Amino acid sequence: MRTILFLLPICIFFVSCTPRTVEKTVETQIPEKYQSNPSDSMGTGCTTFSKSAYPEDALNEHVIYRGFLRENDLKTAWPHWLKAFELAPAADGKRSIQYTDGVKFYKDFFNKSTDSLERVGYVQKIRALYNDAVLCYPKDDYLQGLLAFDLYYSFRNYASDEEIYTLFKNTIDKNGLHTQAFVLNPFTDLLISQFNQEKITLSEARKYQALVRDILAHGLSDNKEHENFSIVEAYVPVRLEEFEAVEDFYPSSYYVDRYYPDYQGDSLNCEVVKTVYSRLRWGKLDTNDPRLTRMSQFINRECLDVDQTSSGRQAFNALQEGKFKDAVQLFERAASETDDNGKKSKYHLLIAKIYYAHLKNFSKSRQFALLAAKLDPNSGESYILIGKLYASSGPLCGPGRGWDSQVVTWPAIDKWQIARNIDPTVASEANKLISQYSSYMPNVEEIFQRNLKEGQSFFVGCWIQESTTIRAGK
Repeated sequence: MRTILFLLPICIFFVSCTPRTVEKTVETQIPEKYQSNPSDSMGTGCTTFSKSAYPEDALNEHVIYRGFLRENDLKTAWPHWLKAFELAPAADGKRSIQYTDGVKFYKDFFNKSTDSLERVGYVQKIRALYNDAVLCYPKDDYLQGLLAFDLYYSFRNYASDEEIYTLFKNTIDKNGLHTQAFVLNPFTDLLISQFNQEKITLSEARKYQALVRDILAHGLSDNKEHENFSIVEAYVPVRLEEFEAVEDFYPSSYYVDRYYPDYQGDSLNCEVVKTVYSRLRWGKLDTNDPRLTRMSQFINRECLDVDQTSSGRQAFNALQEGKFKDAVQLFERAASETDDNGKKSKYHLLIAKIYYAHLKNFSKSRQFALLAAKLDPNSGESYILIGKLYASSGPLCGPGRGWDSQVVTWPAIDKWQIARNIDPTVASEANKLISQYSSYMPNVEEIFQRNLKEGQSFFVGCWIQESTTIRAGK
């Protein structure tokens, strides 16, 4: 799968000068006549070319720096931008381009600096440029979103998540269905984290997850924006599924729309039927609903779990009825009541599956899967599940596409290889998964671009935190 860079409204160019060299150059290249306009100096006022004290110079400097910028020559472009901004920060009065171009320069200085105080100063410059742009171009509804985007991806240590979340939220409130695609991925991540940390209410989380879905649907229906929103589509819906772990967050209609088609597509598969039934029960679908009745009759006729222990029976009943937290506790109790490691392993694996499929807690799921593997070292089922956890983490560890989302396939394949090596009964499933996800690994070019080589060791961060081996996709 080819890497698709996430929407970058501001391109980052790299130059060979250092920040200190730049500042020295600036001091020697600004003509004295430009210093006679203090009211129009750096970031103050909304002076345009036509209102500048030196309109011809302002326009010329703008044209010159834009030309060098198009060639990615920031070193040469910088003093010309600075002069153009001194004389007419608002440019032609129609576009905030000189402010956002200024962000490119200071972002580049930030990336090249190793001085912590300098870096703080560059971030302050960037904030000032965005704030001034908003004042001069209040109708440019995307500017607050761009600031939030830069704070989220480039300057996360220089702003609180609450501030970034609020900036994105204000952008969505202002733009509604016409919110730009680049807002949705980072805002969705912050929406979930702010709710999980109890920094926003249930009603606010519900409101904005619905808005995000509506914005995505609207963007996908727009031919001009479809490509941008198709990138977002690989991330947002998967992340919003995490709210399924919150009881009563979504209405029962959500679960019917999301999961009932799975039953319709495989209505004779006990695992599928039981999973769909339990999710609809978790979603509080009326127990008299004929869809639940049909599934319940099939389960009772074809898919009854045989467990002689009281806790085991209660656990299976709780799971079937969508009482997932109760099921976890009851399976843990059932495991503690037996000395049979095979049964203990089975119970722990069931708990792992509940955390994976229903409670959306991947770390907990891995924890119990590893316990199951330790108790039954000849079973590969636990490693099949862990591999699925890793392979499903693309939207958790990256934007859904691209390098960060692709490298999770390496440790996933590691686990499936372990599964087929120790357990012939799962070898077929493991081989199928390996073949499927090998096409999602980074390709040779993407590996080479990062000065890496196939066969090298690579540490996958995020929640996975494991070393793996670099392999190129097919």
